[in-house]
Amino acid sequence: AELVAEPGVPGGQSRLALRMRPEAGWHGYWRNPGDAGFGMQLDWTLPQGAKTGEPNYPVPQTLLISGLMNHVFESEYAVLVPLSLPAGLPPGTTLPVQVKASWLACTDELCVPESAELATTVTVGGAPGPHAADFARWTQRLPAPLGSPARFALSANTVRFAIPLPSSVPLVQPHLFV
Repeated sequence: AELVAEPGVPGGQSRLALRMRPEAGWHGYWRNPGDAGFGMQLDWTLPQGAKTGEPNYPVPQTLLISGLMNHVFESEYAVLVPLSLPAGLPPGTTLPVQVKASWLACTDELCVPESAELATTVTVGGAPGPHAADFARWTQRLPAPLGSPARFALSANTVRFAIPLPSSVPLVQPHLFV
């Protein structure tokens, strides 16, 4: 696990990324792990006036083991976290950010609780940082917003979903990640 940051805008936003690199044969879990596992837990230590938002996960893969559906990542992925910065910071200011992260790393047969204390600094203003291309790639892996809201209807034993997908989107094996 690694914590990296984009440059920030005073009184604006930056983004943090928890970059995860599971070893071959191992996987990590999405925010909703599915039938087994558990999602990442984050405990932030931030400068005064800074605030994190909800973590944004890339679209996971499905993994069926012993009849249990899991939502996983089997290769490198990044969880992007918006960071609101306090106003009035001069360009060049560096802000320390720390997180205590815990997650579950699993193979098809074994799960191991993992944790790390990660740290980085956010530089206010300035040029794009050394991870600009990474943030662009990670952003492309986030779920794309729909052009209009989805709807659902619930009856006695049925839930119906109406999800507005453009006709150009192939729908081969749909799976709803709740």
